[in-house]
Amino acid sequence: MDEAILKIIFVGLDNSGKTSILYTLEGKFAKIANIKPTIRFTRTDFTILGLPIKIWDLGGQEQYRKEYLSSEKFFRDTDLLFYVIDIQDKHRFTESVEYFLNILEVFEKIDPNNYPHIEILIHKSDPYIRDLPDMKNNVVTLKSLFSELASQIDITYHETSVFDFESLSRAFVHGVLKVLPKGEIIQEVLHDFLLKTGSNAIMLLDENVLLIGEVYLDEISKNICHICGPYFANMAEKLRDYNLFTPETIEVEMAGWLFYKRIKHQKSQFYLIFFTKNYDNFQKINELLPAFTEDIISLIKYII
Repeated sequence: MDEAILKIIFVGLDNSGKTSILYTLEGKFAKIANIKPTIRFTRTDFTILGLPIKIWDLGGQEQYRKEYLSSEKFFRDTDLLFYVIDIQDKHRFTESVEYFLNILEVFEKIDPNNYPHIEILIHKSDPYIRDLPDMKNNVVTLKSLFSELASQIDITYHETSVFDFESLSRAFVHGVLKVLPKGEIIQEVLHDFLLKTGSNAIMLLDENVLLIGEVYLDEISKNICHICGPYFANMAEKLRDYNLFTPETIEVEMAGWLFYKRIKHQKSQFYLIFFTKNYDNFQKINELLPAFTEDIISLIKYII
């Protein structure tokens, strides 16, 4: 599939962090320090689950906002909209809400019965300030403003930060799976395998190391997968980039057993991470893994 199957828009005020989010999702961390204001808009090709996606990054400066709102073409055929707000810039909350409502008015003109799915990213919620009272109050204030002013629209909120890749990964994938037909079935399949094998945690990552799905029984098992899984996947990708030997599986003993498996589907790569505290369960994972891998590949085809 060469043509984009989804149109995704990142929109918000200037300096809200839209472009840095996209750089982070693409793994282009070195570019973040040199970001300049987006001029008008940029379009980026992206893949998730091996699917081609077109992402629009709409510059947030006032002159561009007026242009977008005066022409439906920027918003037409949008499947998923990420609205980005700088949680640290409380003085612009009202301005941000007003811009959001103006965008809803455009969608109302395009098709009042068919809004795109909307995810609001409460951004720059950096780990070292997230739990401060002022930041928590800002989150409550924002959610209240949006809930009251856009009560007829289904909105999901995420607190995100470029210093917390997991938060961005979760938000992005959550939105994509919401608009893909049958996308949420992945979670059910992972949960079923967790029960069959007695595993404590399972993660599925795509080739961008985005978290496609996860299930877990306890926080410790979840954290082990979250810490180790992306490193295994990144290591495999680096080895593949340099045409070196790429391990199909990695097994690690650490207060239990951690198991990494690379899955290939057409030109795409996926990574499964399992953790179990019981070695007998680890053997069961090995026995059932070939059939489970086929199930995952079939499911991805089904979603496509």
